[in-house]
Amino acid sequence: MKARLGPTKPCPCQSGVRYEACCRPLHTADALPSSAEALMRSRFAAFVLGDVDYLVATLAPEHEDLAAPRAALVQTLRETCRTARFMGLTIVSANESGDGAWVQFRARVFSGGQDRSFEETSEFRRVDGAWRYVGARAVSA
Repeated sequence: MKARLGPTKPCPCQSGVRYEACCRPLHTADALPSSAEALMRSRFAAFVLGDVDYLVATLAPEHEDLAAPRAALVQTLRETCRTARFMGLTIVSANESGDGAWVQFRARVFSGGQDRSFEETSEFRRVDGAWRYVGARAVSA
């Protein structure tokens, strides 16, 4: 279930900007992310808010999750959003080169009473002018 967040509340992407001026226009399809980092942040905020439609819509066509039936993917994402608490996001680095980009970040996540925080490098690709999430690899400690 998608959570509501007042537009004047701080954006859950941890940018320090109000939601209405940050990720809300992306979540409502009134704007496109201006960078891969903006897409990364908006996807984190979508996990916080349970915006599964946005999470699916921002996958690159080649993302491995799209090999599964859409209903199964949506159910998995809903369950993740329902059971996990996405508590914090720290961008470590962001690099763009043409239509490709990589964002390394740390996410503070708790699920089932346990700390499931992680660090990874996500890959993004511009598809028809819009940034899309391709995949990720874990960053070893």
